[in-house]
Amino acid sequence: MIRKLLMGIALLAAVGFHASAMFMPAFGRPVGEIAARLPVVFMPSIYASLILLILVPLLGLYVIRGGGPAERPATANLRTALFIAASMFHMIELIAWQEERFLLFLVSDVAMLAVLAALYFTYPKTENRLSGRVPISGIFSYFFFSLLVGIHYTLEENDWGGLGLSDALWAIITLTFAAAVALHFLYHHKDDVFAGVFAWMSLMVALRNGLDEPLVSAASLFLAGAVIAWMIISKRQSRNVPRTAED
Repeated sequence: MIRKLLMGIALLAAVGFHASAMFMPAFGRPVGEIAARLPVVFMPSIYASLILLILVPLLGLYVIRGGGPAERPATANLRTALFIAASMFHMIELIAWQEERFLLFLVSDVAMLAVLAALYFTYPKTENRLSGRVPISGIFSYFFFSLLVGIHYTLEENDWGGLGLSDALWAIITLTFAAAVALHFLYHHKDDVFAGVFAWMSLMVALRNGLDEPLVSAASLFLAGAVIAWMIISKRQSRNVPRTAED
């Protein structure tokens, strides 16, 4: 019960900070206003955050279920500590972004992702439950993509030259890397949620760029489609495995 209470407080604090940063910032300006200040090509539409309307309730279920079944009390305690730490790092990164301290934002974001990765791997390799790894997977994928966006923004803020490559090409390279990561989790961990969140964020990049950056939009749509197609194929293959074994 104590673990659930502490996780609930951490989640409420993180969600409250996030909502405040978007609508009524206590530190600096709203996060969306800052994000729109620079012409960053690798940037999703403002509608990308709508997926949080699904992920946050799932995290609430995660807290209610105490992080899902654990073989040992030590594992359950570790998950609680990691969940609280990730929530704290998220609040730090929000403050850093609002105060436009982008290097601190990146450091805190990397720290949060490291904690989320550690939490992710406390679960069995291919076990994905709504009351277990699924909510962590969704938020892990969302903030992984957000970190890549933050890197592009920070580089643009510091007048990075792109090593002779255009912003559009770097956006396509980043999208390809993110798609490869999503496919890794999909293939090795049977993780449809991580891949699905990537597909959503990739579509939001296409929505934001539209015809202004046709190559980026086309690449975003192609990679999102490729990941979704692989999700469908892997589902069909997994359904056919028992039949093959019986034959």
